[in-house]
Amino acid sequence: MRRITLAGAAALFLLTTPADATAGTYKAIQCYEQAGAGHHDAAFTSSSERYEKSSDCKGKGLGITHDPGSSPTGSGRYGAWTLTAPAGTEITRAAARVSAQSQNWHVPQLLIGLDGGARDLLDGVRGDLHTVDWEGTGGRSLSSRLACLNRRECGDGRDAHIYMRRIALTLRDLTSPTIQLGGSLLEPGSKRGNQVLEVAASDSGSGIRSVTVELNEEPLEARVLECSISNDVAVRLRPCPSSPTPRFDISTAAADFRQGPNELRVCASDYAPQATANRTCESRTVRVDNACPVSDVPGEVLRARFKGAGDRLTATSDATPIVTGVLTDDGGDPVRGAEVCVATRVKAGNGPSERVIATPITDADGRFSTRLPAGPSREVRIAHWRDPQHVSERFLELGSRAVPRLALSPDRPLRNGDSVRFDVRIPGPANGGKRVAVQARASGRWIRIDGGRTDRGGHWRGSYRFRSTTGTRRYAFRAVVPRQSGYPYAAGHSETRRATVSGP
Repeated sequence: MRRITLAGAAALFLLTTPADATAGTYKAIQCYEQAGAGHHDAAFTSSSERYEKSSDCKGKGLGITHDPGSSPTGSGRYGAWTLTAPAGTEITRAAARVSAQSQNWHVPQLLIGLDGGARDLLDGVRGDLHTVDWEGTGGRSLSSRLACLNRRECGDGRDAHIYMRRIALTLRDLTSPTIQLGGSLLEPGSKRGNQVLEVAASDSGSGIRSVTVELNEEPLEARVLECSISNDVAVRLRPCPSSPTPRFDISTAAADFRQGPNELRVCASDYAPQATANRTCESRTVRVDNACPVSDVPGEVLRARFKGAGDRLTATSDATPIVTGVLTDDGGDPVRGAEVCVATRVKAGNGPSERVIATPITDADGRFSTRLPAGPSREVRIAHWRDPQHVSERFLELGSRAVPRLALSPDRPLRNGDSVRFDVRIPGPANGGKRVAVQARASGRWIRIDGGRTDRGGHWRGSYRFRSTTGTRRYAFRAVVPRQSGYPYAAGHSETRRATVSGP
């Protein structure tokens, strides 16, 4: 609901009231010399040359007077100073110091233009210098006018006038910035050394105040742009640049980057000093490789696969798969004596940094091979840096089924009423607090008889007491690890262990 008031307080009252809680709220002053805004963003329009403008922010402010001329002024003619809110914003409060006088039907007015073309006409405009203020929603403009409002024509009106100065607006920025990213840092392939990040931000409202860069959820770079601001108050209706293009020179060798994939987040914020500004972010994955060597012998075409398979392989956690490949030139001829890099990264959450496993040298046929160590599911990257700027890469996916170790004790035949103890260890990494179970074979199927969670070292102990064994029986047991979040293995089970139990 709108509230229109006439107050005797200075227009500065708008600058000292609490800010709206809505995101993107900011305050702007115009034609207010003492507060650092000795200028204005207003535009003058007129339908008659008789209505003359003046602009003296050090004196009376934005003025409109009437030149009597030699004949009457036609009905409906006017002159107007208008401050228009930037696209994507709305005026929610407005105040100005106004002095105005009507004469011979030349009438001073103060109007708020609203969405959809409606207008609020403010009361109490006429008089010596005083404050007029407005509060509402959907404000698009603030206008001071001097207009002929007689049905036919208006007379001399040489003393009719309106002056407006010390203008204070509260604007709500309703639009979020847009952002586009580019530069060598975001080009395809792994990066090393110094790279460039280019940002093209845009905001139709208050403009772009800042651009920040985060790396792996930590601050990396920030750029606060130069805006027309005085004591946290805007002195332009759009105080900040509408379409800045900041550039960041970034060293991938800095400690903030890790070997392998890195999460880059770039955010642009518009201007709102007393409330949360509108903010837009874009994220990219940047792969960094400062660990693999640059080869003395360049090649162009790199191919790689798992031996006996393709670019995907599922093996047990105790297996040591072999990666093979070939490097050729553009013509398909083998490249001999080139250094190739084989690196792996565990796939568990963000996982640790990538680790270089081997740097094999191609043979006379351009071929190479490397045996990977046993372990978890991994991304395998094979790279050949022909120079510090250009890399050929291939990616393989290694899935690993967990093979826990199960030990039974005591290591001797048992009697009915005795207990067998289970000792289970599951492979690392990230093996603490993981679910395990022990199953027994019965009636042709595996049945869970015990289980729990591992300790920090991936170790779990349990037991089972035999209560109804008759004669002599040989029981089969195995440990099972299900697939679970944060554990870089597919579901798997141990070798079968057996215990002999005798009963009455």
